[in-house]
Amino acid sequence: MRGETMGRGPLSVLLASILWVHSGLFAKAEAAQAVPTSHASVSQKPTLKEQVIQIPTGAQVEVRLLNKERIRGRLGDISDESFTVLIAQENRIETRKVAFGDVKSVKEIGKQRTALYVFLGVAMTLGLLLAVGYVVDAARDGH
Repeated sequence: MRGETMGRGPLSVLLASILWVHSGLFAKAEAAQAVPTSHASVSQKPTLKEQVIQIPTGAQVEVRLLNKERIRGRLGDISDESFTVLIAQENRIETRKVAFGDVKSVKEIGKQRTALYVFLGVAMTLGLLLAVGYVVDAARDGH
């Protein structure tokens, strides 16, 4: 009888933690996918200007121009026709004005690893909870 229930404690802790983490990640994913009511259609891709406005000022960006040039720097001021990128060169900062019409794509860099860090944090948390559940269960059984 005792051998049948010995694995239930850690298993219960593991399943409860998986449900808890899953519910939190699911809520964050739903919030990230929420579309403001100002957008007419869900399938409509945001304009380049809307994409740039969503990036925080000072964030690291990579801008690809139509002439195949690539610019890396920090996002500066944004106007109706253009935006600026602050580029560090040696011991000075160059400000480059980029017209929206010259841009192929803009993306925030340094943000791609967020999903990796979230996954690693969840995996470590689950492992820790499983280990704690096992120790508690073993202590309760007197092993």
